[in-house]
Amino acid sequence: MKRTLLTLLLAVIFITGCETPSDLLIDPVNTSENSINEIIIEGGIYTYKFMPLPPKSPLWQDSVLTMSQAIDGETGGQLIMEKYYISLDGDSIQIWADLRVPPGAFQGTKTITITVDDEFAALHFYPKMAFQDTLKLTRGFKGLDLTNCTNGNVDFIFIDDDGTIEIIKKNGLQVIKPQGIVRVYNAKLLHFSRYGWVRKIFHPGFNNNINHE
Repeated sequence: MKRTLLTLLLAVIFITGCETPSDLLIDPVNTSENSINEIIIEGGIYTYKFMPLPPKSPLWQDSVLTMSQAIDGETGGQLIMEKYYISLDGDSIQIWADLRVPPGAFQGTKTITITVDDEFAALHFYPKMAFQDTLKLTRGFKGLDLTNCTNGNVDFIFIDDDGTIEIIKKNGLQVIKPQGIVRVYNAKLLHFSRYGWVRKIFHPGFNNNINHE
């Protein structure tokens, strides 16, 4: 059973660029959380690590990068977020998000809030709720340290508070190392929580019959 689950997971994770579709969505995978920035799939061949954000300069330490907008779930709408901060090295770290809410996604009017994580390349979405139709999210970060990152070892996931993860169905994911850019295109959101980028690390000592990249 574990080997079947791993095969499905690996099939979803391998994204080759922004034009490569990812049409598979797996069930949540139960994980153990070793530290704040490391998630290990029990018995698996990969370790997943959150992609860190460059630390803020002293003038930006208390800044909270967030936005809120009221959306009528019956008619739908769009939220566009464009934020930045200055890192400790003096670089501009840019964050953007485009969230499309289709008509009938939820009932009533909700004030939707998007907040940038303080430490990692992730966004928090509030309030926590599930949707009757799929929301689409295109988002990116610019100015990250992408050493050891490629299109093949970076993915966009949902991470629950209990360490459960989901590989998110999407139209594509792109890594541009010289500019420190990661982008995800039309990620399909079925609920709100924390979504972000992780780098996968292969453990060669794991004994299995799966072909590795």
